[in-house]
Amino acid sequence: MATYAASIVKARSCQTDLLDHAEHCSVDPHKLATIGCAVGQQVRVRRNATQVGLYTVSEILTESPDSVVRMGLAGRRRLDCDAEFGAEVDAQATRSDLKESEAQTAGEFIERLRDDGTNTGLIAIAPHGGAIEPHTDQQAEHVATRLAARGVSAWRCKGWSLGDDRAGDRWHITSTDIDPASFPRLATVSSRGFANAVAFHGLEQPGIILIGGTAPMTLKEAIRAAVEGATSASGIAVEIARPCQRFGGDDPRNIVNRLTVFSAFGIQLEQSPEARKDHWREIADAVADVYDPLLA
Repeated sequence: MATYAASIVKARSCQTDLLDHAEHCSVDPHKLATIGCAVGQQVRVRRNATQVGLYTVSEILTESPDSVVRMGLAGRRRLDCDAEFGAEVDAQATRSDLKESEAQTAGEFIERLRDDGTNTGLIAIAPHGGAIEPHTDQQAEHVATRLAARGVSAWRCKGWSLGDDRAGDRWHITSTDIDPASFPRLATVSSRGFANAVAFHGLEQPGIILIGGTAPMTLKEAIRAAVEGATSASGIAVEIARPCQRFGGDDPRNIVNRLTVFSAFGIQLEQSPEARKDHWREIADAVADVYDPLLA
């Protein structure tokens, strides 16, 4: 994939989106086109061998020189620098040619897809697996394995960080921003129109599992009841998100919703650290149990 040398500089005062979103940057449109990317897609920005991160190009802005890339302070701090610095912009978001063990050793970011090429029933996803939101990728994989006879698909991204525990800072992209053009394996299924999709996510808030998405309330309640039953001895609260609640996942632009027919049948599970660490399998089994009869 194409790259170019860039100068990472401060966002302008009028660029409120960049100031408010650490994962966003602005790029000169001509320079962006030279690497085959467009606004809304993801690029990786590499400061050096260990300081690299994934960003969404949320704005285009004609610059002089055209190598200027703008970020807010929080965006620059993702690469451990308050000031301005030189970097490489790379159109290739993932390094999916790597084995998982190789990616973990290298602090890399990979994409995986399990799909038979025809399934339209259910896809289980985990955009933030590996060390970003630990155990979420295992949950998506487990659902697909449990329901293998139904041909269930699974899409996962997995990221690690070299020498520290900041994989989330390096590779997290908000679900409403994920562009299939930057994720080749996702692109192969993104327009298929699944009847259902379920996404596993991590939440830093302790003691809670939040069920959201655009799916009907009847399905959310079935998922909630099953997960609550599977974790009843843990003391973890299992709740259905309120409309437009933060982390509620009900934005139609959320990738779990976009994967479904009319963006109307996505389920998102936001899970506290102890829920994922101690009960990831039981939660995944509960979710599989709900979907199994729906796929018959």
